[in-house]
Amino acid sequence: MVMIERRDTVTLLKRVEEVSISSSFISRRSYETSILGVRQLLGGCWFVNSCSRCSDTAKLNSELDSIVKTADIEHCSVSDSFKVDFYSGKLSLGSWVNDHGFLDSVLSLVKEHLVLGGNYTLTIRMLQTIRTIRADDGSESFEEKNLSEVDVCVQTRSGALGGIRLNKVVLLGLERSAERAFEELIKAARDRVKAIATARRPGLSDVGRAEVVLTHEASPKFFHEISHLLSGSRSRWVVGRKLFDADAMRILDSPGDIRKPTARFFDDEGVTAKRRWLVERGLVIDAHHSIITAFEADSSPGSAHGLFGDVKPFHTSLIVERGDWSDDELLEETKRGFTVDSVALVSLEENIVRIIPHYAFRLVRGDLGEAVYVRSIKIPITRPIKILGVGQTSYTTFSSEAEYSLVSESSPPVKVEAFIEV
Repeated sequence: MVMIERRDTVTLLKRVEEVSISSSFISRRSYETSILGVRQLLGGCWFVNSCSRCSDTAKLNSELDSIVKTADIEHCSVSDSFKVDFYSGKLSLGSWVNDHGFLDSVLSLVKEHLVLGGNYTLTIRMLQTIRTIRADDGSESFEEKNLSEVDVCVQTRSGALGGIRLNKVVLLGLERSAERAFEELIKAARDRVKAIATARRPGLSDVGRAEVVLTHEASPKFFHEISHLLSGSRSRWVVGRKLFDADAMRILDSPGDIRKPTARFFDDEGVTAKRRWLVERGLVIDAHHSIITAFEADSSPGSAHGLFGDVKPFHTSLIVERGDWSDDELLEETKRGFTVDSVALVSLEENIVRIIPHYAFRLVRGDLGEAVYVRSIKIPITRPIKILGVGQTSYTTFSSEAEYSLVSESSPPVKVEAFIEV
């Protein structure tokens, strides 16, 4: 068997302008980084040699040859007959802004909107990244992104999970986009600090099975963890399985959506990133794949993250399709349960997705009650997840899933059957 083979040169340039403000300091910093790497693809396995702030490609290639000669490639089994569509072209998002009044505008916003109390840190970051993959056959894929990242962190109590962190990413150069995002996050942070301050301990009657409405960041972060089930070789046991008991559940990855700052036309292996349906009618029909996991699963690649290290398949811009329930209906039709918008942690464990909320609001016959502390919410995944309703609104969260990789999740509010721990 003749293995698939390709060699390329990769460059990553990163430029940052950042302002951070807390209750005890103000700082501004600017920095630039550059990484150059050469890579060899053999049978689906990557061998990489890279360095920071360097330019000697010949030396990197010579060292890479030595690495490849000593490598064990017995498990690298992708043949050259496997169809891989390597991308050639350009993508540019946003525009860099040389704004000398950047600090003044941030300070003005803080004075106008900040009434949080306690320890807080606010950060607005202008970020430019340029990613280039140039193959030995002369083809080149180029991506430039100019983004504005806005973060609001508030320490509400001691401990690792004792703080609220809200963030949003927008394209740089859009008029007042960062300012609007900042105002939205400040208002949300104020509401959540107030809810935490008034939250009470729940009673033992709240323990056990309940209906839970996930909104705002709770819903997309839940689906972020579900997406981990659909990653590469991990997905073997779930593809073809009914993951949700609701036929209305449809999930896709839409990396080509240039309205989102997470858009990309090619993945970190240089493969064309395409729209991919993952869940239809509650059934898993495909997964995120790199070249080697796509070959093993008889699927298609294009979901790889990791320019200079271990390549991992994951989504880029995950979208959960909206349903036909209004947000009010999701609450009004809940006889006994909770609604959660702010989460400290969501994790995928062996048989469950565990949600640790900052607080939850009790729902009794559709009425929104008091805020309560809930230790965790467990959603089993050993059987189809029971979806009791899918809303019409869409919420989006952002996270860095791999080095230099920004991903997003957009989903409506959903009502699920879960188990409450207090």
